[in-house]
Amino acid sequence: MKRFLPPLAALAIAYVPTAEAALTGWSGTSWGESTAALSAQFGSAATKLDRPLDFGDSHVDLVLKNYMLGGYPFIVYFQMANDGHGLKRIQIERARHGAVAQVSTAAFGELVKLYGPPSESCSTPARTVGEQTMVEHIWRQDGTVIRALFRDMSLNTLDPYLARATGDFEFFGSGSVGLSQQLLIRIAPAGTEPDDCRRKR
Repeated sequence: MKRFLPPLAALAIAYVPTAEAALTGWSGTSWGESTAALSAQFGSAATKLDRPLDFGDSHVDLVLKNYMLGGYPFIVYFQMANDGHGLKRIQIERARHGAVAQVSTAAFGELVKLYGPPSESCSTPARTVGEQTMVEHIWRQDGTVIRALFRDMSLNTLDPYLARATGDFEFFGSGSVGLSQQLLIRIAPAGTEPDDCRRKR
């Protein structure tokens, strides 16, 4: 099985998973391993957060900063199950201000080189000023689902009232924008979340 993403430069893998642990397919990590094990595995490349980030059914207290994908830096979030059962999913995300079409094309292109053609792809164009164009690719391999998602900037950039109503309104200097763009890769065990394209209805 091919690695999902290239390992970090000069990364020493110290963690050896048990026979019972299911590999995530990414950089030698395993589902269920602890924050301490991940921290030991990634060493100085990992950053322990002072306050955990809340992801609903999980939390993040350890991240990898400046993870390079397609020539651009991303952040890796290790989402840990709130029930204490360890690593639940991995999310690799580009900072919102840098989640642009050029970066998504480069990132998706590298994933195709590493993983081959996706198992499923879909693209949904924005139909109104309140919607966003969304491109999604899904790979299914060895009990793991990998979802790459890109949401483009909303056409709503000149309508701050609609943006405020959606709860996704941001200010940059004296100007305003609407729904913000997003570029992320989510890696999760098969069966733990929907594994089909989330087309807009």
